[in-house]
Amino acid sequence: MATFPTLTPSARSLNYGDYPQATYEGVSGGNVRFKFGSDRVVQRLTLGYEYLTEAETQLLLDHYEDQQGSLISFDLPAAVWAGYSSVPVNPADYEWRYVGPFQVGLAAPLRYNTSIELESVPI
Repeated sequence: MATFPTLTPSARSLNYGDYPQATYEGVSGGNVRFKFGSDRVVQRLTLGYEYLTEAETQLLLDHYEDQQGSLISFDLPAAVWAGYSSVPVNPADYEWRYVGPFQVGLAAPLRYNTSIELESVPI
């Protein structure tokens, strides 16, 4: 399994997701919820990168290709969580995969910007 490139993002956004559950509405109008697992699902992590070199951008593109898009899950390096005193999502419980393709934009001559959205995969 390939680990995500060791690049520190300039911006991060984490949606913690929720536990898998089903909600049923009773005849009286009250709701009953049934929990179907102990791991949160659909956690979304958005990583923003600014002013990447061509070589750094190519690392991201090669990793996306190696993971066959969103097919194969992978680990995240500590650099992705740089600035946190503790990692908010336990790497022993989750891997990550791409939500879909990402775009690379030109920021300056030979410098690139991108935003990558990842989704957690319970292991």
